[in-house]
Amino acid sequence: MNDTADFTRWLTSHTDELNRLGFFARAVANDPHWPAAATVETYREYLERRGAAPEVIDTLRHAWNEFQRQPHSH
Repeated sequence: MNDTADFTRWLTSHTDELNRLGFFARAVANDPHWPAAATVETYREYLERRGAAPEVIDTLRHAWNEFQRQPHSH
């Protein structure tokens, strides 16, 4: 299983993409309160507390799934 702290690093490496992942990554990169290391459920709850649209929650799920499929070195 991948280290959840790596998720934020992985996500913010996509800030230059011109798609939903890139938009989400830019928002996370600019959010000083984003949890650095958490479970996907914690991230989802955080976004819901912030009033995120369902599309944003969906983007989180897709990003998390893609992250989990990536090989990561420790």
